[in-house]
Amino acid sequence: MSISPFGPAADRARNEESRAEVGRLLEEAVEVGEKAADAAKKLVELHKKEADKYKRLAEMERGRRREVEARLRTCSKLLGEGPDLEAKFNSMIPDLVQAAASLPPPPEVSELLARLEATEKDRDAFAELLETATQERDAALRARDAAIARLQPHRREDEQSQGDAEALKARLHAPTLRGVLEQAQRHCSSLVITADMDETKKLEHHQKAPHWRDRLAATLATMQVYAETKDLAQARGGRAGPELANLKAYCTSQSFPLLAEDKVILSEGQTASSSPRGKAQRTLRVPEHIDSSGKAVMLEHIRIGDGAPPAPRLHYLDDTNRSGQLVIGFFGDHRYNAGTN
Repeated sequence: MSISPFGPAADRARNEESRAEVGRLLEEAVEVGEKAADAAKKLVELHKKEADKYKRLAEMERGRRREVEARLRTCSKLLGEGPDLEAKFNSMIPDLVQAAASLPPPPEVSELLARLEATEKDRDAFAELLETATQERDAALRARDAAIARLQPHRREDEQSQGDAEALKARLHAPTLRGVLEQAQRHCSSLVITADMDETKKLEHHQKAPHWRDRLAATLATMQVYAETKDLAQARGGRAGPELANLKAYCTSQSFPLLAEDKVILSEGQTASSSPRGKAQRTLRVPEHIDSSGKAVMLEHIRIGDGAPPAPRLHYLDDTNRSGQLVIGFFGDHRYNAGTN
């Protein structure tokens, strides 16, 4: 059975279609309106930013204009004062001419160079005098401190009749080799001992250890007195003589030396001094005020023992010309060389 295009049923169908179409159109209109509102909002924000930008530019332009106007007022004021300034300057010209005429003629370049050279020579001479005076003062202070250290109230009466080296040697005696070195640290202010004292352990029980202790004490006492004597010679304003050139020369100059001069060796053989092994064994610790690297090669040494192994040796660095000190960097078995190793 077919539905008639006319009548109430058809009318209801058409009304529902119409309402649906109207609803769809309204939704589209709302969506278009929302998009238009967003676009309008963005456009307003863009125009606001542009307005702020031009506002800042306008403010900057007003600032520059005020600055130019201030400079213009200053220039106008100076132009207005021009005649007065010209009159004042004209009144100063005669005084300036007179002052210029009374100035001494400028010195020649050669004269200035001569004056500069003379001044530099005077400066160098004064610097040299100051360095000499400083060295003499330091030497005197070291000699004083050494004397005070050795002339303490507890010094024994039987030492008074002995020489300085003999008296000091008596104070260095100890039952062990290490003990002798430790006594030297207490009583010998001019000696700096950086040697590893554990090296003495290998020598302590040797049958010749008592003889080595006696010679070690004599050596250290002689080194201390040598340094003191050199300090005193420098403190008196003179240079140390040839008898104080080094420890060997000092021992040679003594009538009855505690340390025989043939025991003092100032250098080493070619193998010991130049081979990598020999040089490495003789590169020993020193204080940084003597060498900033904290190490130095010590070829000078003392024969504490005879030639038969272990033939102990004491290696040292003589820095008495600068710091007034002797650095003892090693005491122990004979170091490597071609003849003994």
